[in-house]
Amino acid sequence: MVIDKLKIVLITYNRAESFASTLEQIFSENSPIKDFDITILNNASTDGTDEIILKYQEKFSNLKHIRNPINIGGNANICRAYELCAASGKEYGWVICDDDIFDFANWAEVEKCIEEKNDIICVSDYSIPAGKKDNKAYQMFQLGFVPASIFKISNIDDKVIFTMYESTFAMFQQLVPVAKVINENGKIKVLSKPIVFNGMHFENKRKNYSFARGATKALITERKKKSNWILGFSNIITLLDDKELIKECMDVSIPYVDIYGSWRNFYRSINKDFFNRKDFNYFLEIYKRLRKRRKIFFWVYKIIHRIPYAENLFAYINSTRIYCIIKLHNLKCGFKVF
Repeated sequence: MVIDKLKIVLITYNRAESFASTLEQIFSENSPIKDFDITILNNASTDGTDEIILKYQEKFSNLKHIRNPINIGGNANICRAYELCAASGKEYGWVICDDDIFDFANWAEVEKCIEEKNDIICVSDYSIPAGKKDNKAYQMFQLGFVPASIFKISNIDDKVIFTMYESTFAMFQQLVPVAKVINENGKIKVLSKPIVFNGMHFENKRKNYSFARGATKALITERKKKSNWILGFSNIITLLDDKELIKECMDVSIPYVDIYGSWRNFYRSINKDFFNRKDFNYFLEIYKRLRKRRKIFFWVYKIIHRIPYAENLFAYINSTRIYCIIKLHNLKCGFKVF
């Protein structure tokens, strides 16, 4: 039975209200996972989270509570959750968060995928367009959402855990086992209908989502202060062996509505955040993952945005999808701008 094969770890830190809502969903009468082996990994919350957990433990003997003595950071807590799954003796693990929305109507497909021995079952699909569920770049992008992955624990070895902790600076440590599965041609199945939805897409989402919540700002490294989504993502995808897939991951993620929304916004952002501030090392970490045509168009942007009304020109190019031909060192690069 699947109940004997799946370990669930719920990570939380100082989100008592949304955490309580999450527990209500998990332990509702119709929840298919309410009797599963569930551990709450509490990152030293100080807002009444412990009291909420005690109330649920009185009703559900399968609910365990591990409280970190200090806040080890959100990224390290994710790594710790994967460790707990790896040490559970179960076949599969699932790390879920304290602020997302669940719909278990399609749980039967999850059980089917577990019986079929898939390496990763992707239970969320909000960033995957129709017809792209088998696309590895879109899978990599979607699985950056922590609760999206139900993973086979045999893929979580010491090398994976080590690299996850090493990757906490990039904020995408959960993609380390995904990269391993892709590199080894493992099986990733995206559900026909999702189980979990990103709470950030809902109006009542709380304001503070930083993985540095609770940390002393004076002790945050310079890199961490300057880090952003694309810098972290462009670092973690270097774990992929397929260089073309790395470029494709950049292609699918950057114009996504919740990231930059358009290539124009992306060029403007990296120009402002890194290039103009002479943070060239950080700039190059992003720039060198781009396709050649994207690199060329960054310099086109650098030139024309200095011209009066150039931003309007850029918007026009974007909206009409002009097919541009640029000749550089006798190399013709044909591409759609954005």
